[in-house]
Amino acid sequence: MGVLNHLFGSTESIAKEIELDDEDVIRNWNNYIKTVSQKKELVNILGARKKPFQNPLDKLKKLLELELINLSNEKKAESELIADLEKIGHSQKIKRVQKLEQCLGYAETKYEHVYGLLNHLSSILQNQLHLVTAIQAKSTDTEKLLSHFKLQLELELEVIKQIEQIKTFHSLFLALVKGEHTIKSMDSKEKRLLKKMQKGISKIFSNEINEGITFEWTMTVFNAIEDKVREGVADGMFDGYHPDIDFEFVNRPEFVALVMVTIQSLRKRKVSEQMITAFVHLFREWYNHERG
Repeated sequence: MGVLNHLFGSTESIAKEIELDDEDVIRNWNNYIKTVSQKKELVNILGARKKPFQNPLDKLKKLLELELINLSNEKKAESELIADLEKIGHSQKIKRVQKLEQCLGYAETKYEHVYGLLNHLSSILQNQLHLVTAIQAKSTDTEKLLSHFKLQLELELEVIKQIEQIKTFHSLFLALVKGEHTIKSMDSKEKRLLKKMQKGISKIFSNEINEGITFEWTMTVFNAIEDKVREGVADGMFDGYHPDIDFEFVNRPEFVALVMVTIQSLRKRKVSEQMITAFVHLFREWYNHERG
């Protein structure tokens, strides 16, 4: 199992001791970093030719055989692959990577910051393998697929740039991989609730809905943020005000407590932890990435 597969597996798999020592994990990371410049060179070679030659493609695919992560060789339909890659614009994807520092680049959420960057990287590498495989399968639109590979490479370089700015990255990475610090992932019930709530909450955020219990929850939580930030500064939760202090609060554990208290005060029946988790996820997605 690759290091990132171990990290993004189930809570149980993370709890199991990884069969690599610290030096091995860091060596895997450094070996991966060496492949990035080589991929860039090969993509430039492929871009200079009218038809991609098999040799550079084989080399590109070989570079994606990493100890850092075991990528799935499962074939993906070309139309589905392109549709998935074009769901969000490239500039928006770059902004999402950059926004992680604004939202999570604080002592309280430093592990979440590294986890988020590695999660982006995992998806990028999988997309790259799908793209190379599709080009090798004699695609009718190799130029478009190669263009998407270049964009994924740009995104990869942005993730690495962000990682290089984290001075303690190696120690944080090791702590995550070894399970010394775990990031809770949603269980199946939370994922079902998330899917159920997603459409309704998106309509609230797009101003299509302005009434109902979920609307009341959302607006009450939103309106409480400023007061909670002020309280946090007064209580010493924050060192002082800074331009992104609201993002810092929304991504801290204290925000989850605010959501729990707020929703419970507006609902007669006890609110489940799964519902809180789903609501917090959707609210943060909007607040961090889509809010105007």
